[in-house]
Amino acid sequence: MTQDAHPGTDALSAPSKAVAIEVLVHGPQSRTQLAHRLGLSAATLTRVVKPLVEAGILEESGAVRTPGRGRSSLPLDVTPERHRFIGVKLTTESIYAVVTDLRARILDQEVAPLRSLHVPDVVAAVGSLVGSFQSRNDLTVDAVGVTVGGRVDAREIVADSPFLHWRDVPFRSLLSQELGAPVHLDNDVVGLTKAQHWFGHGKGYADFALLTVGAGIGYGLVVNNTMVPTPVNPVSHFPVDPSGPLCPLGHRGCMTAYLTSGSITSAVSVAHGRPIGYDQVLELATADDPVASRVVREAAHALGRTAAAVSSLTGVQRIILSGEGVHLAEVAQSSVDEGLAAYSASQDIRSEPVIRPMSFLEWARGAAVIAIQAEFPRLPAAPNA
Repeated sequence: MTQDAHPGTDALSAPSKAVAIEVLVHGPQSRTQLAHRLGLSAATLTRVVKPLVEAGILEESGAVRTPGRGRSSLPLDVTPERHRFIGVKLTTESIYAVVTDLRARILDQEVAPLRSLHVPDVVAAVGSLVGSFQSRNDLTVDAVGVTVGGRVDAREIVADSPFLHWRDVPFRSLLSQELGAPVHLDNDVVGLTKAQHWFGHGKGYADFALLTVGAGIGYGLVVNNTMVPTPVNPVSHFPVDPSGPLCPLGHRGCMTAYLTSGSITSAVSVAHGRPIGYDQVLELATADDPVASRVVREAAHALGRTAAAVSSLTGVQRIILSGEGVHLAEVAQSSVDEGLAAYSASQDIRSEPVIRPMSFLEWARGAAVIAIQAEFPRLPAAPNA
């Protein structure tokens, strides 16, 4: 059985899956509300809901009085507290892990040092952390989601992770053997985007984009409530200014050259003749240090121009700015705004950026959402399956 071929998953019709996801994401709703929101007739809604209720995927909750003189209806809801998912985000130095319920509410969390990037050592470290969670949890874990920075192929192989220094590592199968539980693997920005779509700052928006800045550049895109594949490298080297600084690959004025924490700290450190960390760069910029202020303003301007380009190319207006380095957008907000307006000839398509700093535990929550989306909704396996 492949990682996505779960017992009973395919037995559910597309409308049944849509109903279950609608309730999970947007909360308890009556059958009338669901039929209206999904454009289904009452008869069709009754038919597609039946297997969900029979399987315990949805259940009737407390009565809610409907408008008018009609009798009270019984809203349908999921039972998030019956489920447990673990999300794991790997960085070069640490493992960030969370336990969530079905609605990705964090119930437990832990950060553990990653003492070795040797693949068997990482597998063992993640296994130890998951075992620790399970030992203090009454419910069996439904699935584990894991995300890494870099390219992930077929949700199975870490094809290229410059941060972990991995190439062509079949990490999902290795970790699945270690844990004895369903494991789902993907890129970290994919996980964060999916979490924002269902349970975060993109909830309720059919179209939005996510830009993350930090050690690397991330880009997620949702159009018509569907996540659009966004290759990592072309985005991180998107040209912002042909007269800008060089990135490590020799591209002049790309996003990596302007916006990665390494590029920013390197530029300020060279000018000051000593190593300066990222947080200190922002402190110096806030204190009007000439070099730090210029570097941060230019980076913020580049971020604004990139957000404007995303809106121009996709038509998406809501742009979520995040990542461990996004505080530069708060330090130099006016430069972000200038970058947004630099090539704006029309008010028809304008970026609506929202700055939302998120810790790596939120990225771990995104990994949990990878697992939730892969597993839900699912009919229970037959006793002999």
